[in-house]
Amino acid sequence: MKSPKNRVVGRVCPQRAGLTSEHFNGALGQTRPPPRSFFAWLLAAGCFLILLSSAHAVTFSAALDRTTIRVGEQVVLTLHFQGGQPSGVPRLPTVANLQFQAARPTQSTTLINGQLSQSVTFPFVITASQPGDYTIPSFNVPVGAGTLPTQPLALKVLPANAKISDTEAFRQFTFAKIRVGKTNFFVGEPFALEVRLYFTGGGEFQMPALRGDGFTLTPFQHQQGQEQVGNVAYRFLLFRAVATPVKAGKLPLGPVQCSFNLHLRSSGGDVFDLFNRGVRAQPVTILSDPLDILVQPLPTEGRPADFNGAVGNFQMTASAAPLDVAVGDPVTVRVQVSGRGALDSVRMPPLDFGEAFKSYPPSVATEMPDPLSMTGVRKLEQVVQPQNADVKELPAFGFSFFDPDARTYRTLKHAATPLRVRAAAAAQAPTVVMTTTNTATAAAAATELVHIKPHLGVMAASGALRRPAFWLVSGVPFALWIALLTRRKQAEKLANNPRLRRRRGVEKLVNAGLAELRQQAAAAQAEAFFVNLFRLLQEQLGERLGLPASAITEEVIDERVRALGASEETCRSLHALFQVCNAARYAPVRETSELSKLAQQFSDAVDALRKLEVAG
Repeated sequence: MKSPKNRVVGRVCPQRAGLTSEHFNGALGQTRPPPRSFFAWLLAAGCFLILLSSAHAVTFSAALDRTTIRVGEQVVLTLHFQGGQPSGVPRLPTVANLQFQAARPTQSTTLINGQLSQSVTFPFVITASQPGDYTIPSFNVPVGAGTLPTQPLALKVLPANAKISDTEAFRQFTFAKIRVGKTNFFVGEPFALEVRLYFTGGGEFQMPALRGDGFTLTPFQHQQGQEQVGNVAYRFLLFRAVATPVKAGKLPLGPVQCSFNLHLRSSGGDVFDLFNRGVRAQPVTILSDPLDILVQPLPTEGRPADFNGAVGNFQMTASAAPLDVAVGDPVTVRVQVSGRGALDSVRMPPLDFGEAFKSYPPSVATEMPDPLSMTGVRKLEQVVQPQNADVKELPAFGFSFFDPDARTYRTLKHAATPLRVRAAAAAQAPTVVMTTTNTATAAAAATELVHIKPHLGVMAASGALRRPAFWLVSGVPFALWIALLTRRKQAEKLANNPRLRRRRGVEKLVNAGLAELRQQAAAAQAEAFFVNLFRLLQEQLGERLGLPASAITEEVIDERVRALGASEETCRSLHALFQVCNAARYAPVRETSELSKLAQQFSDAVDALRKLEVAG
């Protein structure tokens, strides 16, 4: 798979406004009379500039959803216009043995940063009658006063009975890549990496598993986008993380393993199928190619004695307050190391204040708003107390690190901070007042205190405790607390169990849908009845099987429903419901009695499905 670099983009190129060299002869020193109507020329130039500015806002791309098919299969050619639309329906060139069928175009309008953007998509279904290598030649699409060209698109058609391995079959629908800015690093030098998972359609993704022996990896963060690779338009998931090598040597990074459900169109499926039966979910696991990363050890030449392993590009600031204190008063020292690198693993400079200070353990915190940018601030805060008035300054200190861009060690110095320490003020001795008194006076004073009562009397129960209303009122807060606690536990259980949430949601949806089916049957609304019935079938089976509703087709009955222990009668009933929904598009049933029977048949099938034991 070639690197994604050739997006098919066209811009409107209108004809020039008829300007010739005669209009510039004055600049060459020749004298020629001015045009008859100077204002008419200005008006034409203004119109040209307006047309040119509006036309250049329109971009155009053409892509196939896959590049290899078999005879009888279908491929979709998509023409996408961004910022405008063509003057009419695009006309495709004629290619022998290829049949083109236009589908319904879609149009959307978005508002981005206060500007309206309009996009139009024209899909064309292509069917090949003969095997071979085909090329859809370049053609022009009229937009405004100009045209937008396409580039040739290649399509390979194999015989109808050709065997395609799963690897080859899925390669045209999905692939994964690892990207880094460079492949040469030092031990301890963090770098950003990207994992891109390309696919034409999919869902139920899992976080990629990246093999990286010799590296530490941060958790992945992801976003999505679109990109054209060759002549195929892919969606992609972009996973970003930071890797840090912990040992030297030539280390393999990857492969990365991505698992998800790839949405494929079944062989012979009809893209115009009302019930989307032509799409199936195929569980796939793909591997990317690994990258070889060359990791160099940190040089020993010129390494400072206080170097403690910091790798990156940093700056340091420091402050202390207050600077005028008495002996024993606290002084807070603050140090900040900011920059780009593995800040979480940076050890702050050791602050050695000696015996002249009493030091307390420092507190260290890291602030990194965006961990993927590897920039932030690491802060140290320490409290010290001068022990005598001879202290004149806070000692100097330094911080050393290795700069991988300059390939050298650097040391940041902070000079000694002047400090004024005053002697502590002498504490005054407390004044003691001696008084004399005689024994008689002391005895009289002692009798003035009421003696502690040794007997409390007879204890008796309050009459309120015997009243039922007292216990009822007292029990209301406790009962309310129990109810709220139970409700909270149920909410937590539901939040931590997505399968339970889906089961309850589907039960609610199907119960409401059954009532709606009976109303539609009574009103003989056959078309709406079958659309609703097929949707409810997909939702109920999807919940039971743990699959998206859009991936449910009749084939899953024999493949997966029967494996859950469904009875033969239930499987036959489900087959019949699928078949009657499919046949309803060509020979709709309109009798109320038949629709009511189908609604009851679906209700019985739902009851049987809900009794099945579902793993997980």
